[in-house]
Amino acid sequence: MARPASAATDYLIVVVEQAANQIQRFSNGTANWNGTPGWYWSAPDTDTWKYLADAKRRLTARWDDVLVCCANGTSRTGGRAAMVRESDKAVVWTAVVPGNPHSVERIDGHGAIVTASSRARTTGDTYQSGGGINLFVPSSHGGLPPTSFADSISTGFPGAHGVLWDDVNELLLAIGDQELRAYRLVTNSSDIITGLSRVATLSFTGTGHDLQPDYASSDILYTVGGDAGNPDHGIWKTRLVHNAGSWSFVSPTRLHDWYFTKSFSRLPDGTEFWVDAPSAATWWNDTVGFSGRAGSVRTGAKFYKARFWSHVLT
Repeated sequence: MARPASAATDYLIVVVEQAANQIQRFSNGTANWNGTPGWYWSAPDTDTWKYLADAKRRLTARWDDVLVCCANGTSRTGGRAAMVRESDKAVVWTAVVPGNPHSVERIDGHGAIVTASSRARTTGDTYQSGGGINLFVPSSHGGLPPTSFADSISTGFPGAHGVLWDDVNELLLAIGDQELRAYRLVTNSSDIITGLSRVATLSFTGTGHDLQPDYASSDILYTVGGDAGNPDHGIWKTRLVHNAGSWSFVSPTRLHDWYFTKSFSRLPDGTEFWVDAPSAATWWNDTVGFSGRAGSVRTGAKFYKARFWSHVLT
């Protein structure tokens, strides 16, 4: 399949890699990702930290640059969400999430951590249909979120797989079974988040898997899983519009007719990058694809997600 041309700009890419269970950073300027990553962090060797599922680099006023991350977990208590400081790799906040967290985000200006779980644990390792969005909200601006799940705010969303803070429109976006949603934050008189109010929905067939910004435009990029049996599988783009006091998603456009894509985005120069799984039964790959050139390979790796980190620092 033909790919659009790639520019020569050198960017940094952050991945979650499940063979070593690490967050790793590489340059998109090379196809050989063997050897020591430019930056990496190893998850603790405990059941709640198994299967790192997402990582995003975010700037904070109090802890400088952090990696917000989550793990599916395999224990009877669930998975994890955390903030890891980039400079010294210290875990500045973490909480157990009694689901199977697939995605994580931080809401800028409020300091809240958000997770998306596709299923909810009931007792032990038994799952029930459902899952959803959970917000860990600090009691004051500049503070740490609570570490107890009992103090989080929950919003049901079956099959929730992706979450993204839209800092331009100040809306929380989430994707899961058959829907892409936009939520407005509900706050009290002290501007502390107390809930979410859905303001827009885009419907499709299947499970929405990943949700990312297009760093080369104002589009929203999302992936829908499945094969030819699902007419809405593939990579899609849309955007939010505000008209007459209400929000809506514009009619989506399919960018690629691909199967089982776990993450997809575009760098500021327009280069597309992604992680494709080879089948429905396998959720990782040892290669991160880039438009215009061969993919970047790390022998033995199990890449699950790839994100834009930043420009290379000089």
